[in-house]
Amino acid sequence: MRELKGFWKLILNLLVGVWGIFILYTALLYALHPLLQGGISLSIGLAIVFLVYPFSKRMLKWNVPKFFQYLLTGTKNAPSFIDLIFIAISLIPCIYIMIHWEDIVRNPGVFEQYHLVLAVLLIISLLEGTRRALGLTIPILVLFFIIYTIAGPHIPGRFGHPGFSFTDILYQLYLMTEGIWGLLTDMASRIIAPFIIFGPILFATGVGSTVMELSTYFGGKIRGGPGHVAVISSSLFGMLSGSSVANAATTGSFTIPLMKKFGFSRAFAAAVEAAASSGGQIMPPIMGAGCFIMAEFLNIPYAHIMIAGLIPALIYFAGIAAGIWIEAGRTGMGKLPKELMPELKSILKPSRILGFVLPIGTLGVLLFMFFPAQICAAWAIVVSIIFFTFFGGPLKASELWKRIKSIWSGLYEGVVKALAWLMIMMACVQIAVSLISLTGFGVKVSELIIEISGYNVYLALIATMLTAIILGMGMTTTAAYVIAAAVLVPALQQMGINPLAAHLFIFYFAIKSGLTPPVCITVFTTTAIAGGSWLKAAWNSMKLGIGGYIMPFFFIFVPAYLMKGPVWEVLFIFIGAFVAMFAIEAGVLGYWKKPSTPLERALYISGGLIMMAPGHWTFVGLAIFIIGLLLEKFDVQIPIVAKRPAQIIRKPIS
Repeated sequence: MRELKGFWKLILNLLVGVWGIFILYTALLYALHPLLQGGISLSIGLAIVFLVYPFSKRMLKWNVPKFFQYLLTGTKNAPSFIDLIFIAISLIPCIYIMIHWEDIVRNPGVFEQYHLVLAVLLIISLLEGTRRALGLTIPILVLFFIIYTIAGPHIPGRFGHPGFSFTDILYQLYLMTEGIWGLLTDMASRIIAPFIIFGPILFATGVGSTVMELSTYFGGKIRGGPGHVAVISSSLFGMLSGSSVANAATTGSFTIPLMKKFGFSRAFAAAVEAAASSGGQIMPPIMGAGCFIMAEFLNIPYAHIMIAGLIPALIYFAGIAAGIWIEAGRTGMGKLPKELMPELKSILKPSRILGFVLPIGTLGVLLFMFFPAQICAAWAIVVSIIFFTFFGGPLKASELWKRIKSIWSGLYEGVVKALAWLMIMMACVQIAVSLISLTGFGVKVSELIIEISGYNVYLALIATMLTAIILGMGMTTTAAYVIAAAVLVPALQQMGINPLAAHLFIFYFAIKSGLTPPVCITVFTTTAIAGGSWLKAAWNSMKLGIGGYIMPFFFIFVPAYLMKGPVWEVLFIFIGAFVAMFAIEAGVLGYWKKPSTPLERALYISGGLIMMAPGHWTFVGLAIFIIGLLLEKFDVQIPIVAKRPAQIIRKPIS
């Protein structure tokens, strides 16, 4: 990504400011038609992407002639001629939509040849912008569906279809609200945008340091303190950022060196941060961007998604905390020393606590009052800005200016480094989703899954899990979730699975791709900070985050995990699952108070899994877990089946 300077920095700042005002204005005062809302947001997003993302990051580092630089690569501080051409060809079709959106809506089916040219320009711009920002995977997927839509009559068997001409496709994508300007583009520009800029603005007001100090104060008091700091801070940051990689990079720069210093291996420290950061996307109130789309798919308030996602998220983090507690026992790691613990008085200063509580409280209260999500986020942003500006310090002009600049830096960070590429990516994925619907591809895949599984719901869920993980390896969580949901949810619904549970199932496994080799981007991020082997880190992160692989299968069949049912049943299932995660992590990591024998590990894992089932099975699982603990206590050893491994103590890494 370029760091623009001079005139180009001025243009970029102007785009950021205009987009920020537009987002708040349309959220709070005046909602626009999807074509107009999408046209304005997409034009700004494309302009920013082509300004800050070079044609080739690798070529930008080459020592090339000036002419070649001006023409194609640009510099680290200025765009190239090709970048400006792409900005122009992307703006023309967007501006046309902005000007003529009413005529387009009133006269469906009417188009001229130049409309098709504009459609081609916009599609090329979206493919190129997505390639620059996120790589080739999504553009290749979109091109596949375009070819599939054209070639339908020539495809034999189940996946053949009557086919559509290139003209039909261009018209559908450019001049219909079900095309590029459909649900995903509208959601990104209208609902997701305020949430994307909310987190960075909140961090810029000092909430980031408050979160880290709160995490250190409470997490540092538990055995394995540095690891628990990572869990608490990542869950809190995740509530605001909704991005695994951003979460890992932000909190990991502090927590990973701390964990290494006090005895965790490089691979385990990277795994803790990766697993905890992935959980940020499932932690209310701001889950990943896909959950806002999920609410729209299901036509329910976002607050319902938050409520349903709370217990699975808490159990997921409980599993990571249990793994840290167990590993700390193996390594002999205790609590954080007092000299590294912040003072509670400094954390609880009214200005600091209110700066965190007021915007988050505003967001939560309005969401649970079932206001539209974009209005909730916009008011939370306004509250945060007003409080920090006028109550975040002295009211001297120089201090006020510093705070205003800090708020601006948060807005800039959110728009340039997150919202711009997300906007382009969502519009690009919308092309694929539109064509999946147009060709009936999703229905065909659903029929195939049902046929292969023979209406066996377990086989269908395993196929869905693998599909979501594989898709997530090549694209962002949101894109993977949207594609997988469009294709797979109909099959799960035909098998009688609750639609909300089906969507959450897919969303969970799209997230888990960030921890699952071979392409585990969250683990790559934390390993870059920790050093060591990324493969070991990935293996450890899968062990720590095993709750994320198990929980979806349980909430599919046990509605209480999604807050469905009597209060006593929900509390009972939550407590049982909480204890179960300690049993499962003990079995997976092979340690409780001493290294576990193979028999003990089998008892811990099986007992934990049974404990997560409802009713009397919880007590059966607990009994099996206790048998394993008794075998360890009395040191029962049987050759091969129950032979205890030797104790290994790791030394701190400097």
